Amino acid sequence: MKLLHKVLGIASLGLIVALPLINQSPVGASFPQINQIIAQTTQKSELKLNLTAAKKSIVVTNGAQKEVKWENLENGVVVHPGDILRYTINSDNPGTKVANDLTVTQPIPDKMIYQLNTAASQTKAEVIYSIDNGKTFVAKPTITIKTEEGKTIKQPAPAEAYTHIRWKFGSLAPTADIAATYEVKVQ
Repeated sequence: MKLLHKVLGIASLGLIVALPLINQSPVGASFPQINQIIAQTTQKSELKLNLTAAKKSIVVTNGAQKEVKWENLENGVVVHPGDILRYTINSDNPGTKVANDLTVTQPIPDKMIYQLNTAASQTKAEVIYSIDNGKTFVAKPTITIKTEEGKTIKQPAPAEAYTHIRWKFGSLAPTADIAATYEVKVQ
């Protein structure tokens, strides 16, 4: 099996935000203390993966202009329904071997809705999505619906249908690093 040919899922980071939405009240998001994992590969390369989250806020400057700020989320942070969060995945290859076929898959956390067209990377990674809990991935997910006339048609999947994002980076040279981001809205 090629190095990291299969999915290098970072769901194991356990970044789960419990957001009971009773009365739309704010909640304390509990984030794990795990900030870094090391993935061993079959060629003895090692990759370090970091997952962080930040909350978007709009502040008004002295000149009455609106400015976007991102506040890093840590244990005990309060998030509200409607808040926008940005997840950032960083990885570096501190080893001496090239990490081939690097693929990173990130599930959309429960009680969150992916914000369409926000998945990005600092490199030209291919970004594909799943709407079936990670079973299949495509660049532009579609759903099949029935019209009022009874016809079956395909249309772009709504943001609520997205369950996973996958970045296909190719190879990662020794001492190189990558970063990927995406945004979600708290339900």
